Amino acid sequence: MGEGLLDLRSQLGFYKFYHHNPKNVLIHSIFVPTILFSGSCMLHRVKIYQSISLTAVLSVLFSIFYCLLYLPTGLLAGVLLLLLNLALIDHRVDLTFKQELGLFTIGWIFQFVGHGVFEKRRPALIDNLVQSLVLAPYFIMFEFLFKLGFMPRLKATLEHDLEIKQRNLRMQRQ
Repeated sequence: MGEGLLDLRSQLGFYKFYHHNPKNVLIHSIFVPTILFSGSCMLHRVKIYQSISLTAVLSVLFSIFYCLLYLPTGLLAGVLLLLLNLALIDHRVDLTFKQELGLFTIGWIFQFVGHGVFEKRRPALIDNLVQSLVLAPYFIMFEFLFKLGFMPRLKATLEHDLEIKQRNLRMQRQ
C-alpha cells in the first residue's frame, strides 16, 4: 500500500482508521457537512483580494487536492464546493455570524461525542490536524458513494486494510 500524500488508498485509510464505527460514521456524515457549510459561511466573510473570499481560495485548493487523489470524485467534490461558493456569492445563504458559529460549534461537539462514545478513541485531527480537516469532507463523500454501491472494490480494500491495521495494533498492545 502506498503511503504518499497523493495516494487515495492511504489517505482514505488514514481517515477510516479513526472512523469505522457505524454510529460515529453517521454522526460524521451529518456534522462534517455541517462544519464544512458553517465554516465556509464564516470564511466567506474574509476577503483575500477584492471579492475573493478565503472560502473560494480553500475550495480551489481542496478541489485540486481531491482531483489529484482521484479525478472523478475530485471533480464531483469540486462541483459541490463550487455550488456552495456560488450560493454564498449570490447571497442565497442568509445566516448571521452567530448562527454560523453555533452550527460550527454543534458540529464539533457531535464529532467529539462520536469519538468518545462510539469509537472510544481520539479523533484523527489529534494526530494530523490538516490532513483530517482537508480529508473529512472527501471521506464522507466516499462513504456516501459506497452506500450507493459505487466503488465496491475500493470499499472492500479499505475495510481489509482497516482489519490489518486493527490486528497489528492489537498485537502491539499484547
